[in-house]
Amino acid sequence: MPSRARRIARLRLLPLLLAGATLALATETDQFTTPPAPLSDIGPLLSRKIVRIIEQSNHPTDDPERILIDWVGRNVFASHLVRWIKAIRLADGPVTFLPHIHNSIYRIALSPAPASFLFDSPTVHVHGFYLGTDKIDHFFQQGFEYYEVVLKQESLGATPQQALAAAVARGVKQEHNYYGTLASGIYSNADLAANYAGLKFYLNLRRPVRIGNRELPPLFHRTPQGWRLRPGLDPSHILEPFFSNHLDESLNPSRYRFSRRTIRPLVRERCARWTRFYSDRLDLVAPSPHSFAATWFGEPYGHWLPLNQEISIATECADYLPRPHPTPPRNTMDGETQ
Repeated sequence: MPSRARRIARLRLLPLLLAGATLALATETDQFTTPPAPLSDIGPLLSRKIVRIIEQSNHPTDDPERILIDWVGRNVFASHLVRWIKAIRLADGPVTFLPHIHNSIYRIALSPAPASFLFDSPTVHVHGFYLGTDKIDHFFQQGFEYYEVVLKQESLGATPQQALAAAVARGVKQEHNYYGTLASGIYSNADLAANYAGLKFYLNLRRPVRIGNRELPPLFHRTPQGWRLRPGLDPSHILEPFFSNHLDESLNPSRYRFSRRTIRPLVRERCARWTRFYSDRLDLVAPSPHSFAATWFGEPYGHWLPLNQEISIATECADYLPRPHPTPPRNTMDGETQ
């Protein structure tokens, strides 16, 4: 029999485990189940919103990174920003898409957090790319956490590569635990890509960053009135370089710890509809070892998907694809194969 002290310790640990499990309640998205029609692109609207948050802050002497994360918030279910997105209504069509759980690939999936997939995140369309609203939170919330790791590592004398590697290691550890496998049974490569893209965005607020073959100048500069977008930059597109197909869970699939036997046939059922919806990016479909998403424009971000455990469009929908994809597409900012 365990000692009384051990029983008390376990009881104290239980709320922490449950709290970690609840992080999954709003952090998965089903993009194998496509919208009935293309969604309205909210990218320009979101980019302008970020500029306004920074430029119209009541604390103009704060750094822009702090201004932004304070507005976004750190709610684990949905940030202030995601709640703002879900409230958007446009005359030209729907902004979000969320299949009913019974029409989702997760309808009978198991996870460590019971019924967690009842709270999946809707899909949105941002600067030409489809992603779950959970990726917005990963981009701004975990992206800021990565940014803090980089600053700390730099202050300790780390090289830029070492600092980035430390941030990625933190994210991978989280994804193996309470942000992913421990909570939902899913190791989401798209989550990690969103974290890394968010880090790059935070770095770019005040310093140049490189994405593929392209170097981006700092986005903001300080003025007597506070932080302002640099002259010549379009406020409707400041986020565009940081969003890509890496954030789409059907193009950058996850590793499923549980329920692969139930998820696999449900993905196969969606092949015809998925390939029609994504007809303009079928050339991106490839098994994990050859995927464009194995790196983020040539930079490691924690991608992990053993081929013998892969469930993806490449492994399940070969009969619907135009041809095999023997080599990964060019992964640079200059090309369209993102």
